[in-house]
Amino acid sequence: MPYIKTTGLALLGVLLTGCSNDALRRVDAFAQTPAPIATSQGAALAALAAAPLCCASLRELPYTPIGPDFSASVQIDRHAPAFQFDSGKSFFRAFALPHNSRSFEIRLYSQAGDTVLAPNAMLLDSQFRVTRLLGADDFTYVPAQGLKGDSLDARLRVDRLYLDNPGNESYLILYTSDAQLAGKTLMEHPAKAYAKARGTQPPNIPDPVALHVPEGVIKMVLIEDGSAGQQANSYVPPRSIGREMGNELPSVPAPAVLPETQAYYRQAIDAALASKDLERALRLADEAARVGDPSAKAYLLERIQIK
Repeated sequence: MPYIKTTGLALLGVLLTGCSNDALRRVDAFAQTPAPIATSQGAALAALAAAPLCCASLRELPYTPIGPDFSASVQIDRHAPAFQFDSGKSFFRAFALPHNSRSFEIRLYSQAGDTVLAPNAMLLDSQFRVTRLLGADDFTYVPAQGLKGDSLDARLRVDRLYLDNPGNESYLILYTSDAQLAGKTLMEHPAKAYAKARGTQPPNIPDPVALHVPEGVIKMVLIEDGSAGQQANSYVPPRSIGREMGNELPSVPAPAVLPETQAYYRQAIDAALASKDLERALRLADEAARVGDPSAKAYLLERIQIK
């Protein structure tokens, strides 16, 4: 099987060249990861087309609560629910993110073999409004390394300065899209990986191609602040949807700020000023602007001038 060959040769390469701490963490994380789902592209697409829709809105999706130490392989296949997203119909898995945790990182690794589920990820706030969309530009192909096979990887950071902020990102959905299903992933031939590990010239042979299908396995790992080592890119708020991993979606409008969110920041700014904590008040005004309330800065300036 191509997946087993790739993994074995990559492991030999790691043994020859040595492992970094990050590589060791990745190997440990994948010690129990199953191989990609063996499925044909045609059969998988037919199963998706025939699947009934589970729900009428994002609010109605079945969300599975997960803890701050979550680490598991998420199987998205014809046994998963299906939903008609704006980007197309897809099988999906949906999660309620830890509510009582502050900032944490989410790492995603979609396992690749003859086929791969090219992921999309959607994050929602507590009111089930979209805050971020991650797609093809956000998931990067990473060749096999150690016990980790070829995969499409992404890292994102969820920032929570205040736990009671209604604008906090609270839900995560993993799925695929019509655009992703139309593509394919060019992988690195295991012989080339072996040659690079030995410092020799890679052979001139074609690389294998993984066809994109609506079924697959995504390894998902949550890492709380203080144990993440190198941080993922910083949180990007609704006003910059899609900019998290470098892509731009300028056509996506910023959602309107909720009245309770606006009131929350006004009260928090007043409390910070009352305790003479100007730095905290400035941070609150900046955060309010990021979640769609740019008037918070003018409010802060007005309160300072009054005082």
